[in-house]
Amino acid sequence: MTKAWHGTWVLLLATSVAGAQQPSPPAKGGAKSDSAAKAEADSIALMKKFEEMQAANAQAPRAQPAPAGGAVGPTNPRMLPDFSAVGDLIADLTKERSTQPDQTRFGVREVELAVQAVVDPYFRGDVFLGINDQEKISIEQAFLTTTALPWGLQAQLGRFLMPVGKQNTTHRHDLHTIEYPYALQRFLSDDGLKGTGVSLSKIFSPFGFYQEIIVTAVDRFGERPDTLTASAPANQSLTGLGGSARLRNYVDFSEAANLEFSASVVTGRREQPLSGTFAGGLNAIALRQTVVGGDVTFRWKPLQQGLYQSLIVQGEFMQQLNQRPDASAVPAGLTYLGPTGDYSGGYLFARWQLTQRLYLGGRYDNVEDPTAGGARLEAESAVLEWFPSEFSKLIAQIEHVAPPGAQPMNRLLLQATFAIGPHKPHPF
Repeated sequence: MTKAWHGTWVLLLATSVAGAQQPSPPAKGGAKSDSAAKAEADSIALMKKFEEMQAANAQAPRAQPAPAGGAVGPTNPRMLPDFSAVGDLIADLTKERSTQPDQTRFGVREVELAVQAVVDPYFRGDVFLGINDQEKISIEQAFLTTTALPWGLQAQLGRFLMPVGKQNTTHRHDLHTIEYPYALQRFLSDDGLKGTGVSLSKIFSPFGFYQEIIVTAVDRFGERPDTLTASAPANQSLTGLGGSARLRNYVDFSEAANLEFSASVVTGRREQPLSGTFAGGLNAIALRQTVVGGDVTFRWKPLQQGLYQSLIVQGEFMQQLNQRPDASAVPAGLTYLGPTGDYSGGYLFARWQLTQRLYLGGRYDNVEDPTAGGARLEAESAVLEWFPSEFSKLIAQIEHVAPPGAQPMNRLLLQATFAIGPHKPHPF
């Protein structure tokens, strides 16, 4: 304990004792007694003295204990990262059958563990681990973010959600619908397209509104398939690496309304299936696949009624472009089973705030399903979303979906998410 703090406690103790020894005659006529007024004045003087000593103590250099052996310890003795966990619980009450991949009616879709901290003056580190019954433990994201690059540049190194479109950059449990839109599921990934590599971004404003350009170079486009083996890895040459680019624009219309719109592209070589196997157990061929798209988001949130009223309108359009194989590239006797056309799709989403914590939303999906030869999938959803607090979220979603080659179905899905620690659900 420093001398300044020691003196503070002595002063507090002496004042308390002195105050206790003074008599306190009752007040007359509703006015304060002289002793009560004196005690109040003494308290005010004591607090002023205490604040002066605090300020002096804060400005004085603190003596650091000499470490054993003369070693120099860290300048920040805390050095503790932020730990958090997010639970994503799903109930599928669809009448015909469960529509979940594991066919469960009630399940823990994922538990996400996050470890985040500043590494040093140059980097920040973020690690997100996903735990579920199917994949056990997987690395969802693990990346370094630079904090001191020149010219306003920022880089990420590691595994991250690919900056393609709007919703793919949001964790699935943070969406305002229970699942990603069908266009993202069919063209990118069911649980968000990720990449392992490097990302470089810069924010600028040459036209009077903010713009951000993000480019990435990653190991491959999407995850490596477990059941497909090509004669050579898709990323054997540098031309087979994956990559993306996104130009994002942000315009303020007023203090209550703004517009965000962007254009994106992601490309890379991917293994596509063949009808059988040939020498060495090879059953796939690596071909280039590209997805281009655009997205727009309008937000309205008035300053005075912002706690109780808001509106979001959002839409995305994507097109998948597929390289066709040369006849000589397909072994004799085998048939190419991958996509043979270019497919498009998108969605439109809107959400209106009913009360401080209750929201009503809807989404329309329309996509040419590449897994069904381009046959069209349509779906309409209604979503009721309630935030008991900033650390929890409850969603009820009713969806009418007409999948290709199957009877239309009415799905009833429920979701509950909760956050423990600093990583709470993000705003949309």
